Amino acid sequence: MHNHENIYRLGEKSVILVICVNLVLFIVKFLAGVYGKSQALVADSFHTASDVISSIAVLIGLKYASTPADNHHPYGHGKAESIAAKIVSLVLIAIGFKIAYNSSSTLVLRDFNRPHQITLWIVLLSIAVKEFQFHYALRWGRRIKSTSIVADAWHHRSDALSSIAAFIGILGARLGFEMLDPIAGIVVGLFIVKIGFDIFHTAFDELLDSALPVDVTDKIKELTLSTEGVKKMTVLKGRKHGLNILVDMTIEVDKDMTVKDAHTITAKVRRSVLKDVANAGDVLIHVEPYEE
Repeated sequence: MHNHENIYRLGEKSVILVICVNLVLFIVKFLAGVYGKSQALVADSFHTASDVISSIAVLIGLKYASTPADNHHPYGHGKAESIAAKIVSLVLIAIGFKIAYNSSSTLVLRDFNRPHQITLWIVLLSIAVKEFQFHYALRWGRRIKSTSIVADAWHHRSDALSSIAAFIGILGARLGFEMLDPIAGIVVGLFIVKIGFDIFHTAFDELLDSALPVDVTDKIKELTLSTEGVKKMTVLKGRKHGLNILVDMTIEVDKDMTVKDAHTITAKVRRSVLKDVANAGDVLIHVEPYEE
């Protein structure tokens, strides 16, 4: 059986590390942007600041989702994790539109500057750090099945893309091609908006208790039907609740079997699913008599 408390703790530690790195990166990028007279780098620094805000939202969501069930929330607080992912998606959408709008304004007004060379090196550093954070968060998010951490990972990737656009714009401005900056900003901004909508859709589905992936239900079905005494499975439903998976099923057993023997079979099925299905949190089994 999985230790769900440890899973939440691992998720929280990974997010805290990301927050600390992003705080330092924001300060460095902002100061370099002001000193180097680069509007693109200053804007990119605030994109990094939004990473800090969204990661804090994820951290709060994970902490709240890990609290035990109580009388007011008998099924636990796992939905807080999906709500945190939804918040991150809204932040991404807002940032994407803002970047696209600012870039469009710069293009129309032709308000161009020639940034200092140091801004190029800071942007390259930002790209490397954000890309590392993307892979780091994505690995942990997929490992513990956390929608909010995966969403935050894509936020880091959007920041890396924003930094790439800033690099192209700064380099272009220094080489005399000032229009490259706003054009790249528009493209990246719209890409960030798309990522935000994709994450919003995933979190929205989880809040509406959408079905589990086919490979997960197939595994549950295989484990159940391979248990001795199970004649048939008639119902199988599952949903994601925070980092956990909740499963409801109906199985059929020999109609002449005693209640005690039927209970023994359901206990075997439950143990098997909790042991072999990643992040399985609870399994509710209804038993009916099997008819030829």
